[in-house]
Amino acid sequence: EDLKINFDLSSGINAEYGGMNMVATESDNQNKKMKLDNKNGTVDNKEVAAPQVAPVISDMSHYSITELLGQSDDGRTVFTRGHIAGKEGDTVVLFETNSIDLDKVKLFLSSESGVKLSMSNDIFNILHVDPPPGTNSIKTTVIHPATTKLINKYRQRPAYFVTETPEMYERVTRPYIMDHLKDHKWVYNVLEGKAEQDRLVCQDPDPEQGFMLVADLKWDMTTTENLYCLAIIQRRDIYSVRDLNTSHLPMLRNLQETCLAAIKEKFGVPSSLLRVYFHYQPAYYHLHVHFAHIRYQVGAPIIGKSLAYGDVLQNIELCGEYYQKATLRYYIKDGHALSNELDKHGIIVRE
Repeated sequence: EDLKINFDLSSGINAEYGGMNMVATESDNQNKKMKLDNKNGTVDNKEVAAPQVAPVISDMSHYSITELLGQSDDGRTVFTRGHIAGKEGDTVVLFETNSIDLDKVKLFLSSESGVKLSMSNDIFNILHVDPPPGTNSIKTTVIHPATTKLINKYRQRPAYFVTETPEMYERVTRPYIMDHLKDHKWVYNVLEGKAEQDRLVCQDPDPEQGFMLVADLKWDMTTTENLYCLAIIQRRDIYSVRDLNTSHLPMLRNLQETCLAAIKEKFGVPSSLLRVYFHYQPAYYHLHVHFAHIRYQVGAPIIGKSLAYGDVLQNIELCGEYYQKATLRYYIKDGHALSNELDKHGIIVRE
């Protein structure tokens, strides 16, 4: 008989949001030892100690859900809004099922596993298998305090395509960006070594050409096929691809070459298995680059959201002011702060 193991995270939520096996996972706290020298690409085994930070929550029973915001397109992650006992303000918590590898599958082959038949048809049998306690933890991301902007980011809403001309960018989008730069404290904490240093992959501290490559919080830094990293540039005056021109090509080439080498050296993933891209509109307006394994669907580029890194470089090489002159098309969710600005100018077509 065939054994099919299904994980349905959403089915674990009942009317009272009970019955969910919620386990808050810790990030990999091992010190990272890799720093790539920008000049010669060699590896410096200088240890970077991870700062000790107290968790915002240590007992998941202290979290109460007030709203189910939605779930990811692949169904692996549930987005919730709620409150942590004893703490002020809203909290957003993401519950994500972990990837399954052979070692984890072996843990299911136990007499302690609960087995329930879901469907049987000829030679095909679908079983729901509840693994032994402690073997099927759920990656849990806690965001506290959660701003209205973050809550709306995870709330499922209708999305609309927008055609942004250079004139529209200068008149509507850029003023919006300049009004929201204060939201970037967490980015500066990373660049200044105050946070996420245990997730550092490599860095170039040069203030003009440099960057930091860090493992995204969506990745456990173990499952190679889920590899997802972000390269955040050191400069704070480049907000998106709209600001890029010929003068930035040395920085962009340095970032690409160094990050690809570091990922190959540290995780054994060649450039041929990586998606490298920008988002536009980005989630935050400090230029950053996405590096995702080709098999990682959460990191898959989306039409109306992603711009391939190589295409961006080529466009700038062909025309130094390409992104100042181009009309860009993207989609944006209803309720996003920028969509509200676009609505004021009658730009979003809803019918």
